Amino acid sequence: MKYYIQYKLTQLVVFFLSLLPLSFLRGCGNLAGNFIYFWMPRRRKIALANLEKAFGNTLTDDAKNDIARAAFQSMALSTIELFITERIRTNAEERFVIHGNEHLEQAFAKDKGIVLVISHLGSWEYLSFLPYLTQRQWSVIVKDIKNPYLNAYVTRMRQLMTVRPIAKLNSIKKVLKELKHNHGVAILIDQWAGGEGLWLDFFDVGTSTTSIPARLAKRTGAALIPAYCLRQELGKYEIHIHPEVDFDPNDSDWEYRTTEKLNGLLEEQIKKYPDQWLWCHRRWKKKPSELRHL
Repeated sequence: MKYYIQYKLTQLVVFFLSLLPLSFLRGCGNLAGNFIYFWMPRRRKIALANLEKAFGNTLTDDAKNDIARAAFQSMALSTIELFITERIRTNAEERFVIHGNEHLEQAFAKDKGIVLVISHLGSWEYLSFLPYLTQRQWSVIVKDIKNPYLNAYVTRMRQLMTVRPIAKLNSIKKVLKELKHNHGVAILIDQWAGGEGLWLDFFDVGTSTTSIPARLAKRTGAALIPAYCLRQELGKYEIHIHPEVDFDPNDSDWEYRTTEKLNGLLEEQIKKYPDQWLWCHRRWKKKPSELRHL
């Protein structure tokens, strides 16, 4: 019953959001982000600690606070964006500019599929518009929401963008099938990977990073391509597709070097747009004793 009530309340919120102009929603998102920043001290503390690890004394405390608050606003806007997917889709061609689509077409021409390496930077959910905008088949690996009603609702929003969500649990067979059919599969790389990850530097601080994208590329021959969807303003976006990341499969450290390169590329983007990354996630933790070794 609790889950159902949450779902109905969400539907009510979405209904009101659909009636409001985007300029007003932008203000709502900023207010919500400010509320989270000021009234959820635990999340604020995590964000500021992450900024300290990433930037140290290269930024003032005031600058770090400004970035953290803007990042909370960006997170709130990302939530709103998911709920207004249908409105954005009606004229998506006018709202999105894709830079680097030639990298995708070159990769699809190899007929091995694409592993799209993504992160919680900018309007990450709107990378799901790639299949709608490019007329290509794409899937994304997602973590199910505990509330089954909300999970089904969010799945419908993603399907409106014509992306096919693949539940993270037991996803490998479906992913391999998608790549075999020369489709694209998007995988997040910027979250704590626990004992299954590789211990690599991110902003010069060691952390556990998933190497699944690199391992999938080696196993299937799929192209490994980083991509980001950056918000210019609510309702206007730029999708940036980067060139394929090459690696030498005969190098004994190929997995480490490739994942390290992906980390470095993401780090460069975060430095350009620090206010659009999810700083409130605990990206850095203590090194797990069971960490996988090469």
